[in-house]
Amino acid sequence: METLEKTLKESHDWALDRIHFLCENKDYEDAHSVRIEFCEWLNPDIEEHDIVSLEYIGEEEDDTRSS
Repeated sequence: METLEKTLKESHDWALDRIHFLCENKDYEDAHSVRIEFCEWLNPDIEEHDIVSLEYIGEEEDDTRSS
């Protein structure tokens, strides 16, 4: 299972890459939308973020459940 820190880093990097890609293709409206959605994550003046993480709930069987 991936760590929360790794997942957050990948999401941050994706947002930056997506904004750059959209701007290079002159899709400024969508680039702006992504920037607004991730504005807190992309603001270098914010050192700490409040992160809420929920446990995965899915189809995979949980070995920790009692029978």
